[in-house]
Amino acid sequence: MTDYVHRVTIAVPEAWMAEANQLALCLGESGADSTTFTLPSYQDADGHRYAVCSTVVKTVFIDLATQELIAPEFAPDVDLAAAGRAQDLLVIGSLATPEIATPDHIACLLGTRTERPQDHITALGISPIGELPLSQ
Repeated sequence: MTDYVHRVTIAVPEAWMAEANQLALCLGESGADSTTFTLPSYQDADGHRYAVCSTVVKTVFIDLATQELIAPEFAPDVDLAAAGRAQDLLVIGSLATPEIATPDHIACLLGTRTERPQDHITALGISPIGELPLSQ
């Protein structure tokens, strides 16, 4: 776990979930990353909906997120064009200088792994839509 020194919290507008999942597949560590963003369970003050993921990542995350994307060995058929569209929308901030979630970009907050996900979510300017269903 010591390699995972950062926390990222990412808010993906509902319309960009498929592309964001392809980006997550490129940046992630397994094929399971293709289903990172499945449910838009948060919203902003205007009612725009977002799928959110908060996780710990390695330092290399920023490098991978900002350089030319390549298909990982575990996902040679990743849709690099879709992942690239998501990458173009990715804006990275921090708790000190947060990126507010809006429908026209994918907002990401990067911090230390000890930062609380709820603090990131609040800084993104979003809140839960309501109780999530028990099963999907």
